[in-house]
Amino acid sequence: MLISAANEAAALGIAGGIGAFFICFYVLIIAAFITLFVFWLIAIVDIAQRKNSEFPNVSENDTPKNTWLLLLLVTLIVPVAAGVVAIIYYSTIMKKIPRGKVDSAPPQITKDE
Repeated sequence: MLISAANEAAALGIAGGIGAFFICFYVLIIAAFITLFVFWLIAIVDIAQRKNSEFPNVSENDTPKNTWLLLLLVTLIVPVAAGVVAIIYYSTIMKKIPRGKVDSAPPQITKDE
């Protein structure tokens, strides 16, 4: 059977639309993975350059630097998890406590008499 020209044009239009949708979908997914990977790289570099005393709530025996580094390296197996952990690190550590802004001595409390 022969397909009429109108039906053929409609079928090609639908197929082209579906193809364009999938191409856009894949481009967005790739862009999301690249963005998450960039966040992961930024987090790794920040952890490597940050001192242990620059992490919040650090006691004498804590090693948050090693913990965050190990967590980021282990989650690299699942790229989405690595990106999510990197975003959590960014929002909880990097944004709240910029590197080099923490004094090593605790603040002195003075009483006004």
